Amino acid sequence: MKKGSILYHENFKFKNGEIGEKLLVLLNTPELPSEPYLFCKATSKENGKPKSPGCHLSFSLFFIPGGKEFFNKNTWLQLYEIYPLDAASVLQDSLTKQLIEKGSLTTNTVKDLMSCISKIRDIETEYKRLILGKHALLESLLKDKRFKIRVR
Repeated sequence: MKKGSILYHENFKFKNGEIGEKLLVLLNTPELPSEPYLFCKATSKENGKPKSPGCHLSFSLFFIPGGKEFFNKNTWLQLYEIYPLDAASVLQDSLTKQLIEKGSLTTNTVKDLMSCISKIRDIETEYKRLILGKHALLESLLKDKRFKIRVR
């Protein structure tokens, strides 16, 4: 599995404690065994979400139109909730067929998704470091007007 992999989880544990089926997108390619796999949920439930392709900073969403990439329906990647899973859990769920790789995003979509993640403020800095890498994280922080370099 690598960044941009699309996976189906049969018994995904949501943050509210419920368990159910879910499509997930892998946001990083972790350095094992120390780094976790970081996933976001994919949903086709519109509920007033924006429908223009790509990044929607104010909603912390990334929209992929139906028929593009792997998804048959309009799909929103929910970047406001990142789910870390350790390598042992991912391996166990894969071996028991609870976690199955179904496809992957194109290189260009992964690139656009990474650009989107670099601009979203709702994502923890440590998750951004694991997703973007140290160099890209530094660049995104410097572009953000809240951070400035001090010369001594």
